[in-house]
Amino acid sequence: MNRIMKVTRLHMNKIGIFVVVPAVIVALVMVISIVIALAIQRATGMVGSADYIAGARQNGGLVWSLPGFLIYYGVQAVATTYPFALTLGTTRRNFVLGTMLANVLQAAYIALLLVALLGVELATDHWFMSVYVLDVYLLGAGDPWVLGVTAFLGVLCCLTIGGFFGAIWVRFGAKGPAIVGSAIGLVLAVLLLVFAPQLPEILGGITRAGLAVGALAAIALALIVTWFAMRRAAVR
Repeated sequence: MNRIMKVTRLHMNKIGIFVVVPAVIVALVMVISIVIALAIQRATGMVGSADYIAGARQNGGLVWSLPGFLIYYGVQAVATTYPFALTLGTTRRNFVLGTMLANVLQAAYIALLLVALLGVELATDHWFMSVYVLDVYLLGAGDPWVLGVTAFLGVLCCLTIGGFFGAIWVRFGAKGPAIVGSAIGLVLAVLLLVFAPQLPEILGGITRAGLAVGALAAIALALIVTWFAMRRAAVR
């Protein structure tokens, strides 16, 4: 357990990326959302009406802005620290477990940050300007429990998928992620082609519980593949 914690602390040494960057991304999304909301208000004169609130709650800026950074962070967390960790005597098993623990801590941090900001958003009547950033449909429409669980699982899923691609890069080199990514894309395209006629029904039947189960399955699968890739990965 002590060696696992050492790997976790190794990842957390990059405190600027671990803590500051997610907060900066959230702040930028908030600023952009404020500008867009004020522009809509000036153009339509609608503030606080049912139609305005329904439209404002469609804001998915925060949902789509974080995954790119999180997947990148997951990739570099494995690819850049793996050689250093093993030279210090860490086993591959401890490295995978320590990295997963670091991912859990970061997911919890971002989830708590978003829940706290949701509290501020609700307490200030949406930032005193009817701006909806966190009180949106994709994040539970103001329910802190839904937001917290959604953020935690979403962040952890992105970090784990990034770690999966990082492990593939360490194991197979630069061509590995390209080949694996292309294969996954091809499988998804074939599935889309096969189930295209039933797509409206499938999308309509998706629930938050189903998404949570899917995220947990993706996390578990990514961890298993990461472990098998790291078992034979050379230290470069």
